[in-house]
Amino acid sequence: MSQLPDKPAIEYTDKDFESLRDALLGLAIYRLPEWTDRSPSDIGMLFIDLFAYMGDVVSYYQDRIASESYLETAVERRSVLNLLRLIGYELAPPAASSAELTLTFNPPGPAQPTVVTVPEGTGFATKAGQSTPSQPFVYLGPERQIDLAGEAVTAAADGKLVHAGLPVRHGAVVTGEILGSSTGEPNQMFALAASQVVVETLEVEVDEGAGFVGWQRRANLVYHVAGDGDVVTSAADARDYYVQFDEDGRASVVFGDGEHGRRPPAGIDNVRASYVAGGGAVGNVPAGAIVEAKTPVANLAAVTNPLPATGGADGESIERATRLGPLAFRSGDRAVTLNDYVTIARQAGGVAKVRARTTGWNRIELYVAPEGTEVTAATAEQKQRLVAYFETRRMIGTSVFVRDPQRVVVDIAVGLITEHNHPAEVVRDRAQRAVESLLAFDNVDFGRTLYLSKVYEAVEAIGGVHAATVTRFRRRDQTLPRTLRRKVLLEAGLGDVSAFVERAFSGDIAMEGRIDIGEVEIAVPGTITVTVSHEAS
Repeated sequence: MSQLPDKPAIEYTDKDFESLRDALLGLAIYRLPEWTDRSPSDIGMLFIDLFAYMGDVVSYYQDRIASESYLETAVERRSVLNLLRLIGYELAPPAASSAELTLTFNPPGPAQPTVVTVPEGTGFATKAGQSTPSQPFVYLGPERQIDLAGEAVTAAADGKLVHAGLPVRHGAVVTGEILGSSTGEPNQMFALAASQVVVETLEVEVDEGAGFVGWQRRANLVYHVAGDGDVVTSAADARDYYVQFDEDGRASVVFGDGEHGRRPPAGIDNVRASYVAGGGAVGNVPAGAIVEAKTPVANLAAVTNPLPATGGADGESIERATRLGPLAFRSGDRAVTLNDYVTIARQAGGVAKVRARTTGWNRIELYVAPEGTEVTAATAEQKQRLVAYFETRRMIGTSVFVRDPQRVVVDIAVGLITEHNHPAEVVRDRAQRAVESLLAFDNVDFGRTLYLSKVYEAVEAIGGVHAATVTRFRRRDQTLPRTLRRKVLLEAGLGDVSAFVERAFSGDIAMEGRIDIGEVEIAVPGTITVTVSHEAS
């Protein structure tokens, strides 16, 4: 009698097609030693390949499910959203940008009133371009009375009257949108039609049989923090709802179950909402872009935004949420340490970069750079909203002040020698963009040191660059005037020195090849120059 082969061991790490196929063939030798045909046309080999393929697919999905179960390995937005909800953290929805408008009026006639009213909900917009749609902006009130003969109005050289500082938010007003019909069931959810919503403007009404009645928005339906700091539960008869965002950033209104929050009674089209639809980085329009008034305003001749709109941000990325979520869990939505203030400020929405410091035991200063394309100061409205956000989160007796970041202008100049087989202008343009990207808004932060080596690294990585020399790398505010530099050199007996030594002494190249940025400072690009001297043969 022939000797049976040894029983094959199970390798639990074999999960790919080839490994599973080899394992199945090993098992076939043990179970069916008489089967020896291994040709691709054999029906047995067909089944072996099919089962190996099926095992490969199943193993892949098993690994994906396992990976999506942990915050550090999850790659799908829905998984990250649901995992962070377990610790009470919600991914930030899109934030709407803010801007301040300057209104220019025609002088009123003899019979015209001098007071102009700008009502709440007044709409403005940017002009549409060939590839960019018009972006709406809205004044959210309260109603503003502008006295054209008052101190808040200045006269221009052409005789027009100018009023500055009208705050607007990115978005358009949606009024009385029917969300649906209530069935009287618990935990009903109604989606809003707009893909992006300014949550603080949302007002929800329910027709309970005797007309529409306003309901209150809460953070959740278990408890909420009242204006005086008390923790209040949502009772069974409370007209409360909360807003939940899905993985695509779409908002839905969620009602209670009858135990925590009232159920809306059954009815036809008896749930409606009004809100401002807007938000996202697309609202960070440049200065001078908002030029149209969509709502008539008496005597209005022109409108513009002297500064860029800032604070607009797309929905929170899963990378940022993965990093920030655990930090927010540690802070417990309470600001005690400086790190707590930084973490909570980032959750407020529209804040791109923030640094906290204290100048006294009960005084916190937040240096904030809002979302946008460049380092700018937050508007007065943004500062007020951020301070209000901390009102129920700060320690009693602690005052929060929002400050503007201190801009550090950095000048960089690079001389290139290009390869002879690369167009010099193309290489120069690429190098210019590479150097500028080092100081792009996304790549700088409070207190982040700049290194000369990074300039060389960015430039020399470009195809066609034979050699590069950085001739200027400095803070603009730390350079001695040329006449003073020469005086110091002459007094030191070093008047006849090379240009290199003078450049190093003068501060054209920062000492030790680094530019130190202060705790509340952010580097911004100054004069960035890239030149091509000659080509290498």
